[in-house]
Amino acid sequence: MTSGKAEPVTIHQARAADLDAVKRLADEHRYELGFVRRPALARSIERGELFVAQNGQGVIGFVEYHHRRDGQTTLYHLAVQAGHRRQGLGRRLVQALIHDAGQHSQEFIQLKCPVDLEANGFYQRIGFAQIDLQRGKRRDLAIWRLSLAPGCDPAQETFSS
Repeated sequence: MTSGKAEPVTIHQARAADLDAVKRLADEHRYELGFVRRPALARSIERGELFVAQNGQGVIGFVEYHHRRDGQTTLYHLAVQAGHRRQGLGRRLVQALIHDAGQHSQEFIQLKCPVDLEANGFYQRIGFAQIDLQRGKRRDLAIWRLSLAPGCDPAQETFSS
């Protein structure tokens, strides 16, 4: 019998042992993420560019990204298990990414999100600004950016069509 309390969740850099669970979660979110290749996830783990959210049951969320040399961090994939959404885990994963990007002297985080996904509202709520709209292969994509420069308000970013 449970006490009704939520299990504690930790956010940490993914380890090789997390790969199967991350791949499984990515596959469960194929509609939103597209097909995520296992070798790409393994490389992200090796480079230290994948955080996981984990509770006593295992991995319940992840964010995969890449720090580029030009000051941009690209957020590739973000997913939280359906039963654990709307509990702040996505926000906590992005906060871990923001901290890591700051440690690597990155200037901004950027991502592309299909316009038909609810995730666009999430990115807006946590401070990203939509800076562009792009035609994708199957769906249009919103381009979101979060400035990491001190004193810069991401909401002041300009939108171009």
